[in-house]
Amino acid sequence: MKDWQKAWKARNWMKRNESFLHTWHAYVGNELDLFKAFKRPVTVQEVAVNKGLSEELLQCWVEVGASINHLRKRTGERYRTSKKNCGEFLEEVEGDGIGALLKEMMELHIPTLLSYPAFMKSNDRAYFNHEKYGNVVAETSTLLEQFSIRRIKKTIRERNITRMIDLGCGYGGYLRKLAEVFPDIQMIGVDVNANVIEHAREASKDYDNITYIVGDASNWKPDEDKADLILLHNIFHYLDPNERGKLLENLSHWLEQNGIISVITPINGAEEGQAFSAAFNSFFAAHSNLYSLPNQLDISHMADEAGLKLSEYNPIVKEGGWYSFWLSPKPVYIPEPKK
Repeated sequence: MKDWQKAWKARNWMKRNESFLHTWHAYVGNELDLFKAFKRPVTVQEVAVNKGLSEELLQCWVEVGASINHLRKRTGERYRTSKKNCGEFLEEVEGDGIGALLKEMMELHIPTLLSYPAFMKSNDRAYFNHEKYGNVVAETSTLLEQFSIRRIKKTIRERNITRMIDLGCGYGGYLRKLAEVFPDIQMIGVDVNANVIEHAREASKDYDNITYIVGDASNWKPDEDKADLILLHNIFHYLDPNERGKLLENLSHWLEQNGIISVITPINGAEEGQAFSAAFNSFFAAHSNLYSLPNQLDISHMADEAGLKLSEYNPIVKEGGWYSFWLSPKPVYIPEPKK
């Protein structure tokens, strides 16, 4: 191939992948709270001095931001954050939704995927640090759950739920939202990360009907009555495939006969969001303590083996291949007595 053809192909490739600059720029800006620093027109020098940053590197970041319309240039070499394109970073809200997604992508997913050549040649694996990144994952999981909260509320009302358990509850944000609507329902949150549970307890101190427990979803069991509703959201990729069926069978024993399990999980080979689900699966498979995603056939087989019926299998985040579905005990067949 001629040199000019190589250069032309490289140029086109670069143009197609220019969108990555937006992600990198937003990640840096969120980590250093730079979008708020430029909330009003201000110079690079002023921000560098106020925040103790390298003026040269900050100038580079600002120039990228101006070129992709994250920042707007004003008179006097001043810059201001674009409210239209980056207004989310200026809001004062509980949690850090977009920031958590950016952190998970830039500090977890991309470094792991960049290490793929080395992993493939050595057959080594990365190690997921639950203590360091458990909080970030808890935040992103909470975001995903919001797409199904109406479905959960509807089920609670229709089934007169009195006791529910959230396995892998994270910060407990989901339980708090439900507790505001259903203050009389006994709610239990379980998570393997002690720091995450401590955060959840502090954030939920005003909710008398929520209890938090440090426990591993794969083998934890309730001490009291069975549950009417169990939330099993974004759990499967933490469990060895051989343990997933055991977990469902375990849950079936402490679920009321008329109870129901809500499952949310990315699906490998999903009809919707195949590109993202394949990327997620690559990330999980590259870790020694995370596991490949189940496909739809795996889920059907696990449910059947546990004596559970699968229903309402629907995508909730099509772009990411996330699906939600219900699992409930199969009806017990009691033969009629012979006459």
